[in-house]
Amino acid sequence: MSYKNIFLFVFVLSINTSFGQVPVVIGQKQVVHSNILNEERTYQIYLPASYHWALDRRYPVLYVLDGESNFSHTVGSVSFLSSRGEISELIVVAITSMVRIRDFTQTDWSSHWVGGGGANNFKSFLSNELIPTIERDYRTNSFRILSGHSAGGQFVLYTLTSEPSLFNAYFAVSPSLNWDNNLPQRSLEESFKHTDSLKAFLYFAWSDDLGQALADDQKLLETLETKSPKGFRWVGKGLPDETHMSIPLLAQIDALRQLYTGYRLHNELLNKGFGFAEKHFQKASEEVGYTIPVPEEVINNLGYEELNKGNTQAAIVLFKRNIKQNPNSANAFDGIADAYEKADMWNEAIVSSEKAVELAKKYNDPNLSHLIEHMKTMKDRSKLKSEKRDKP
Repeated sequence: MSYKNIFLFVFVLSINTSFGQVPVVIGQKQVVHSNILNEERTYQIYLPASYHWALDRRYPVLYVLDGESNFSHTVGSVSFLSSRGEISELIVVAITSMVRIRDFTQTDWSSHWVGGGGANNFKSFLSNELIPTIERDYRTNSFRILSGHSAGGQFVLYTLTSEPSLFNAYFAVSPSLNWDNNLPQRSLEESFKHTDSLKAFLYFAWSDDLGQALADDQKLLETLETKSPKGFRWVGKGLPDETHMSIPLLAQIDALRQLYTGYRLHNELLNKGFGFAEKHFQKASEEVGYTIPVPEEVINNLGYEELNKGNTQAAIVLFKRNIKQNPNSANAFDGIADAYEKADMWNEAIVSSEKAVELAKKYNDPNLSHLIEHMKTMKDRSKLKSEKRDKP
């Protein structure tokens, strides 16, 4: 597989300013040539907010089918949920569709549709070309999620049954279960018969289905309830207020939350300290399926929890831990500056605040103006403190 070209993908939103319009860029669009499919394929990629400064950090990857319609809302959901501590940060790779019936169906059901049966080739493209490229070019941690809707959801189930180790988590949103006389459900049941244990996660959702479509949903749900192998974690949920076309937004948000069950550390638990937080994320790691360290923002909040309780030295220890774990974080240096100020260690406070501004400038931190103002205010307070001390 070779690169044809690379160019920026710009979200349609623009910000009006006195100088004109500033485009909001949420990712890149890349065009590659697939030797397996013998065609050029396009995918869009989003990198998390911390990717450019957390240089030692590696990220899970969410692969999304039908990228032309699912990229922007997926990026919005992932960015929002991760910034609120609901899930970890993710890289998003959204693959643009070309011939959906060909790529997403496992058989040629010629009596109903023409041109099906290319799912195995498309899966080979993912496993042998696209995924190795993403894992070579970006800092991934090898935890992979596959999300698909409708025929894409059918492909998700096909991959789960034919090569379950290719991804660690699967989101099948309103999948086309009627294909070839319910082949998706029958294949899953047959696969489970020959699988003693399976370390994977499946989220399956259906919309306002009625009649035979609802019966197909219930049949798949029954298979999951009665045939699932040991270690297989799954969630099946109906969203009857959604249509087949509207369900991807809410279902994918719910799928991410279900995958990261137990991830969020409630603010009320911060007073239990770092040891509790460490155990919390160890448990979350076991549930999700990869090692999740205590996030930077959580350590930062723990530091301020100690600071607010008057435990200044304990706060400094936590902020130092955060800096060691996240040496390029402007936020971590800004936090320890506050702790040093509380400890009346003004030189250290100013040096730390200056470091926060330096890092914010280097990595284009959106909070740069706040950090500059904080630094100026801290220097002014230090000057006043010094003048009071020197006053006879």
